[in-house]
Amino acid sequence: MDNAEVCKWLHISKRTLQYYRNSGILPYTMLGNKCYYKSEAVRKLLDKQLKNKYGR
Repeated sequence: MDNAEVCKWLHISKRTLQYYRNSGILPYTMLGNKCYYKSEAVRKLLDKQLKNKYGR
């Protein structure tokens, strides 16, 4: 997944995504000048966000 897809999935801004990368919250791979993310890692983060939001 690229930056735009991740921002859309997680409902976050590009700046928040940059913070997640810099903080190690979301692992990524650089190919050329673009960042890519494994869909599994994005799903885990989304699940974690939902659990925190809804207390499950």
